[in-house]
Amino acid sequence: MSNNEIRVPKQKRSIEKKNAIIKASYDLFCEKGYHKTNTAEIAKAAGVSTGIVYNYFQDKSDILLEVIKLYISHLGEQFSSILDGPIDKENIASMIVQFIDTSIASHTMNVDAHNEFWALSLLESDIQTLFDQFENTILERLREKLMAAGFSHNCLLEKIRISYGIVEQLCHDYIRHNITDEELEKMKSLATTTIVGLLNGV
Repeated sequence: MSNNEIRVPKQKRSIEKKNAIIKASYDLFCEKGYHKTNTAEIAKAAGVSTGIVYNYFQDKSDILLEVIKLYISHLGEQFSSILDGPIDKENIASMIVQFIDTSIASHTMNVDAHNEFWALSLLESDIQTLFDQFENTILERLREKLMAAGFSHNCLLEKIRISYGIVEQLCHDYIRHNITDEELEKMKSLATTTIVGLLNGV
């Protein structure tokens, strides 16, 4: 790891340079893969010198963490309409369908990014921690809203975690396999029915 002193950008131009480096890295990591991308390529794509890159980041792994944070922020934006609105207990099935559709959209908004960052998370604990924090934030927000809607508090977080796992598996199956629209709708219906039963169980 480099021992250079890292600058914290404060002026608009400096902030724009750092953001350009993160954005260029995001694109290159998705296109070529993290391990096949070097800092010289990142600097060129961002329109800065390699020295400027090292002004703001210790090394490529430091850049990667910022790229993952950017990716996670995009994921969070996808779920904001669900997490910011109320949940109707009597119409919970429609909310679950919306959550499934949003999850599919978040997984497919950039399949290359999803595949690359998911693979890296299996090797790098810092990346896995960022994804775990994101997941835990979503689950806790859902728990609060479901409690406010009148769902039983008994094992609610565990039920939500299991439900989240069902949705994640559905999304991964959709990405990895050649699933027809008809098959997808059947899977969504089964997942929705299962989750509704789980949440309404004692």
